[in-house]
Amino acid sequence: MALTLPARATAAGALSAIVLLAGLAVIHSASADPVADFYRGKTVNVLIGVGVGGEYDIQARRVARHIGKHIPGNPNIVPQNMTGAGGLRMTNYLYGVAARDGTYIG
Repeated sequence: MALTLPARATAAGALSAIVLLAGLAVIHSASADPVADFYRGKTVNVLIGVGVGGEYDIQARRVARHIGKHIPGNPNIVPQNMTGAGGLRMTNYLYGVAARDGTYIG
């Protein structure tokens, strides 16, 4: 013998779930976005480990041109070439010197 819920109980449960989800959506949209607050007004440096004018340089600059629109807070994006040792100089800079807060991308 299978137990089934009456249609009225199922509809009431569905309605309460919808109301709960709508309430959570309002609360989430009203809260401040800490990521947007962090990046607002900052500069994100895009390090490019190859020389100017090469294929990787062109691709990195294309990404840098548009990525700022997709980061919350719309930070300024500055592409910078850091050549040497096939990109190893840039990698060592990212590992040892650059801030580890998301303002350097390589």
